[in-house]
Amino acid sequence: MNTPTAPHRLPDEVVARYTKEAKKEGLFAGLASGLASAVLGGRLLGLNRNKTLLSGVLSGVLAGYLFTQAFTATAMARAHQSLQTTPSSPQSGKSGESA
Repeated sequence: MNTPTAPHRLPDEVVARYTKEAKKEGLFAGLASGLASAVLGGRLLGLNRNKTLLSGVLSGVLAGYLFTQAFTATAMARAHQSLQTTPSSPQSGKSGESA
């Protein structure tokens, strides 16, 4: 009988580590995007100070959020892929010991 197998669940430590790394990378991407947006808004578009700050903050927050989501999804997909390609260890947890 062919029954679909349940998707493998990643350990909580792995999920926490990848999420933390994605948040850090998303923060830096958001800061860079906000800075670039503020510079472009102020210099090239000639926006006043308040509009320049608003455009920098909004684009930084939005870009940071989207980059964080993308980095998290990519890291989780890679972790699931590596989990599927690595051979399963025995349930006893003591692999490599001789009897």
